[in-house]
Amino acid sequence: MAAPSFRMAGKIPRQFVDDLIARVDIVDLIDARVPLKKAGVNYVARCPFHSEKSPSFNVHRDKQFYHCFGCGAHGNAIGFLMEYERLSFVEAVESLAESLGLEVPREVSRAAGQAEPGADALYALQERVAQFYARQLREHPDAEKAVAYLKKRGVSGEVAKQYGLGYAPPGWRSLPASFSQEELHRAGLVIVREQGGYYDRFRDRVMFPIRDRRGRVVGFGGRVLGDETPKYLNSPETPVFKKHREVYGLYELLHAVRRPERILVTEGYMDVIALAQHGIPYAVATLGTATSGEHIELLFRYARELVFCFDGDNAGRSAAWKALEAALPVLREGRTIRFLLLPQGQDPDSMVRDEGMDAFERRIGQAQPLSDYFFQYLSSPLDLQTLEGRSALVREARPLVEKMPPSTFRELMNERLSELSGYKTSEKVKNSTKLLSHRLGAVAERARPSLLRTLLGLLVQNPWLFRLLDDETRRLVESDKNAGHLASKLFSALEVNSGIGVGGILELFRGDPAEKQVKALSLVERALSPAQEEAEFVGAARQYKRRCQDMRLKELEAKGSGGALSPAEREEMRRLLSER
Repeated sequence: MAAPSFRMAGKIPRQFVDDLIARVDIVDLIDARVPLKKAGVNYVARCPFHSEKSPSFNVHRDKQFYHCFGCGAHGNAIGFLMEYERLSFVEAVESLAESLGLEVPREVSRAAGQAEPGADALYALQERVAQFYARQLREHPDAEKAVAYLKKRGVSGEVAKQYGLGYAPPGWRSLPASFSQEELHRAGLVIVREQGGYYDRFRDRVMFPIRDRRGRVVGFGGRVLGDETPKYLNSPETPVFKKHREVYGLYELLHAVRRPERILVTEGYMDVIALAQHGIPYAVATLGTATSGEHIELLFRYARELVFCFDGDNAGRSAAWKALEAALPVLREGRTIRFLLLPQGQDPDSMVRDEGMDAFERRIGQAQPLSDYFFQYLSSPLDLQTLEGRSALVREARPLVEKMPPSTFRELMNERLSELSGYKTSEKVKNSTKLLSHRLGAVAERARPSLLRTLLGLLVQNPWLFRLLDDETRRLVESDKNAGHLASKLFSALEVNSGIGVGGILELFRGDPAEKQVKALSLVERALSPAQEEAEFVGAARQYKRRCQDMRLKELEAKGSGGALSPAEREEMRRLLSER
């Protein structure tokens, strides 16, 4: 696999963001995560951001935004990814660009280049180190035992190349002297000697480069070839490597399977390698640490179903339960988690080599749903025939169920707990007063639109109308004390990009003081044809201009009655009178 290229960090050009929003179909984007149903010209679902029994979450394909009339969640494609998948703005843009096969450009500046001091240098260094280890696997005399180990595990040269496997030679100083020792130390690849100098962290080990989802080498794992300990050694955490955020094999998985139906989560590097070798390329592994909520959120960006596949021993059962606990707060509608605990003494690597791909995939297909595993694990040490046992189950299960976001699944988990224990549980009462007041306020606001609100609302929802706005009306709107900032920023954007849509306008005002105003304007409902919208816009603009002119004329007349008008004001007054 070709090494990825790296760019300096920098600001993402506004034009690229606007084009990205215009190209993404927000219905397809959201439907892949929250199943939508057609309702007239729009699409609806039960809101993924709060608990509700009837759908109030609306997605507008033409306008490219979503809105929930229940909780007020509102935004475009970027905003949805940021809220639903807890991404930063940059991560959301990168995710959308990746889905379209686009590279995110950067406007590089000195300040931007200094945003992440040394990060790009670390990525570049570790890529070179990975290439060095790969060469050693082919060329170093002592690599024969590493090659023999990989052949014994059934790893082909093709798969070794795909995952960039390598070999760290024996000896205290094998990394080339051309590498900066200070940078190697920052990357965790060398250790400082007490008496001064450095020595290599990885020695006489099979090496596994760890790449983030963008293909950058962020760290390494090394497997010992003898009886030394530890058996597996990982890079320490560095400025670019956080174990609770990264999983091994995700980059390679996404290159092999663009849209995986499920992702199999295993415990070790060789599990991932062996499964890929046997035709199961959708496996990843945690990095010697317990599965975290961030791991799970990351993986749910790419698949709706996660299957945790662990050894059937005590350690494997403990790892599975920790994964379940980490998953509870991030479970939402449309997400599925299952568990596959293998027979005692087996791991995914040995299992797939023993029984082959088809049999192993049948096991995956029969993996236990999270709900079943949850109640089985908690109930197994209890006697549910006794009040004491049922009470203990409620005591153990209820706090865990409450960690789940409000959803139908959480309600069903509570119902199942009630069935097993005989104890009735209930969801917290929803804030119906807040919901009702929100809806009544929205209705009241829509019932009394001002001329300026009508004009700006039509323009936000139909940016093409901007070409009908004359210069004087534009100047008058921009000078309004309440809406001037909003109008000026909106008009400037429409001048530069006539093809911007509602989603792009929402993005333009992200973090702006006028963001709430723009969101409100985008929600005003009008059952009008394009011709009717044009007529209403032209009429509102004309009336607004006339009203402003009338107010100005009254000011000038009042001032003129005292004989205090300047020549310019007298000329302005004559012009206004002639236009009445």
